[in-house]
Amino acid sequence: MKTRSKRMSFSIFGLIALPIVTTIATPAHSAEPVAGLPLEKARICITGFDHNRPDPFPGLGDFIGWVGDMVRLKNGDLLFTHSAGYWHVSFATPIVLSEDLVESYKNAGLDLNHKAPTGGRVMACRSSDNGKTWSKPELVYDGKLDAGPSATCVTDQGTIIQMINVQASWYGFPDAPAGHQKLNTRQLYIRSTDHGRTWSEPKPLKSSGTYYTRGRSRILQLADGGLLWMSYDMNKGGSLLDGTVHRSDDDGKTWRIVSMIRRRKPVGDQFDAKELVVSGDVDRFLQLGSPKDDGWIDTDEGDLARLSSGRLVLVVRPDGGILVSDDQARTWKQISRVGPKYVYAPHIVVLRDDTLVLTAGGSGGQCVFLSSDGGRSWSDPIRIDPSCYGYGKLTRLEDETIFLSYVQKHSAPQRCMLVRFRVNKARDGVELLPVGD
Repeated sequence: MKTRSKRMSFSIFGLIALPIVTTIATPAHSAEPVAGLPLEKARICITGFDHNRPDPFPGLGDFIGWVGDMVRLKNGDLLFTHSAGYWHVSFATPIVLSEDLVESYKNAGLDLNHKAPTGGRVMACRSSDNGKTWSKPELVYDGKLDAGPSATCVTDQGTIIQMINVQASWYGFPDAPAGHQKLNTRQLYIRSTDHGRTWSEPKPLKSSGTYYTRGRSRILQLADGGLLWMSYDMNKGGSLLDGTVHRSDDDGKTWRIVSMIRRRKPVGDQFDAKELVVSGDVDRFLQLGSPKDDGWIDTDEGDLARLSSGRLVLVVRPDGGILVSDDQARTWKQISRVGPKYVYAPHIVVLRDDTLVLTAGGSGGQCVFLSSDGGRSWSDPIRIDPSCYGYGKLTRLEDETIFLSYVQKHSAPQRCMLVRFRVNKARDGVELLPVGD
């Protein structure tokens, strides 16, 4: 019981200290310092506790909020999704916590007397001038429990799809207390065909974990029109996180599982060892059962990208593992790792020349890493904002400049920040640019 609640308290804060190996792939380049504007002039606040704040609602505090995705709508506007609540996890109240979590959560800023009948909400801001100015946050989704944005995308048909993370009001127990949501965290999805002005009724995504299913991967559209989204899952009675790739072939109306991923801890640079990654359809995966030893490593907080060849790239926490698939996500192999240290919240875009641009935390604030060889080798970390907590997401714009949205802190008071940058021609550094030009 104690071990399980300790593991889950770490998973809330994203600060798991895992015994991962320290050798990494040789850097592709030695990255130059960040060029262009000073950070203070390049960075803007989209919304926050003290800027462009949402209108009051029951339970709203100063955690505004986790960043979602920034997407280009078919009408040309930008839509930025985010959460709004009161804490790192804005539980709907009342909250049921295991006894050994109470003090640590209070020390981290959780006010157990705060009243939030439905917890946090998914909200969005709009921009019609390429991010220079933003509308007041508007409601996207509010349910009975705490909700945050997992992923937002605009399909080729112009449909907006929003994945929603729904957090139960309990933590630290092996099973849900009576009367509570059975899964500790589950996913819903909604769709909009009018640029996000109205939304469909929420539908549940089939949970691939028996304890929880979470995710922050982008929804990636393939050349054949299919959509992929990666979640990470925990099963009852265990603590290992497995990866799952979900697919839709009807513009996000329905989803199915196409592959599940479990990884063994690499030894040295044995990234190409066939036994390192076990992936495939659900039947093959279920034959693995529960992990029987400590030789496995989490497949956590992943993000997906696609190279011009059709090869898919997946980057995951905690080791920055780089996995690839040549059969539309059905099977995977690991080819490298990114980052000199622990990597969390990775997010990735691909430039037209197949340069991979990845942002992640773990190397000091919000960093960017570059790869010009399909992810086999990576630059040293390029520190965009060394002072922040991060959890950033990337959006590639039409001119090949990139938006990076991220948060400043892990708790309230919170702001959602935005910078714009360009990767230099040598592909070994970045230039900070004004937002909105």
